[in-house]
Amino acid sequence: MELERGKINNLHLTFLIIGFTFGSSVIISPGKGAGQDTWLAILAGLAEGLIFAWIFFTLAVKFPGKNIIQINEVVFGVFTGKVISLLYLWYFFHLGSLVLRNFGDFFTSLIYFQTPLVVIIGLTAILAASAVRNGIEVIARCSLVLVPITIFAFIFDTVFLLPETEITRLLPILELPPKDFLKSSHSAATFPFGETVAFLMITSSLNKNSISSMKKFALGGIIIAAIFFIMAAIRNAAVLGGTAEISLYPSYVAIQLIEVAEILSRLEVAVSFPIFIMGFLKISVLYYSAVVGSAQILGLRSYLPLVLPIGTIMVVLSITQFATAVENIIWATDIYPFYSLPFQLIFPLLALIAAIFKQSKAGAKKAGEAQ
Repeated sequence: MELERGKINNLHLTFLIIGFTFGSSVIISPGKGAGQDTWLAILAGLAEGLIFAWIFFTLAVKFPGKNIIQINEVVFGVFTGKVISLLYLWYFFHLGSLVLRNFGDFFTSLIYFQTPLVVIIGLTAILAASAVRNGIEVIARCSLVLVPITIFAFIFDTVFLLPETEITRLLPILELPPKDFLKSSHSAATFPFGETVAFLMITSSLNKNSISSMKKFALGGIIIAAIFFIMAAIRNAAVLGGTAEISLYPSYVAIQLIEVAEILSRLEVAVSFPIFIMGFLKISVLYYSAVVGSAQILGLRSYLPLVLPIGTIMVVLSITQFATAVENIIWATDIYPFYSLPFQLIFPLLALIAAIFKQSKAGAKKAGEAQ
């Protein structure tokens, strides 16, 4: 029995991937640690991230109508497949709690100073829970409206920051030691590009006509998001110089400098809405993946009974796992790039190799029988 009957097409998939990839990256710049070479680190991270994405979207094409939980059981067997699937459920759940915390820290640190962290995180989780209850089709349709709003806000901000830009702040290029540059580029690959592995819980909802071209649309969505990240990194470095590297939220700090004829100012408050809605999309996808996957593992007929308890635990973990916003950022830059590798590369690659081996073995068996 299908847990989710909603269907999406490739356009929904592309917009949802763009919104998901924007996610918390609109407040925490990918490639942090590369200084004025951040844009180059993102570009190198994109190349690595596209390899990750090619692997798991190729896997999705080979198993149309199946999500990562079902694929794992087919290629690894029931027991091993369930163990790997449980690890994935933890990853989706934990990543959802991390994104919740990112946005909680952002809003309580810069905008709603007097508001308790639990209120921001709790309200965000309630909004995401409503979307999850309505299914992936509703979440995907939201992305068709919300992603263009965010892109428009980014272009608007960038245009009004042009008077503050100084291109010489991007120099010198490639001054960073190779080891540090590779660390930053790998960080950009795992956050946010590799995180699109969560879409292996969603590609099963694609309509049949979209499956053959799914990979092209999925990779296209990642590339479009990366273009905006590169533009943002260049803009922030050209506006802030060295301050961009030491700031927790460089894009927000850059937008604070906008002032046109003493009329347009304090625009950072206005752009907090597009920032929030990108977080909402990413949290909703991860929340949905954790809930639907858990219902499948437990053999439930509906995932709806799990929405509230999983959301509640996610909120509790989000609040308790870090003492400060700085601790959160340090974990994201120093530990997460290695913590995420099994889920973004190792497990999908092993599954793809196993699938290819099984298919070739089945093909050889058929050929032998035909002779």
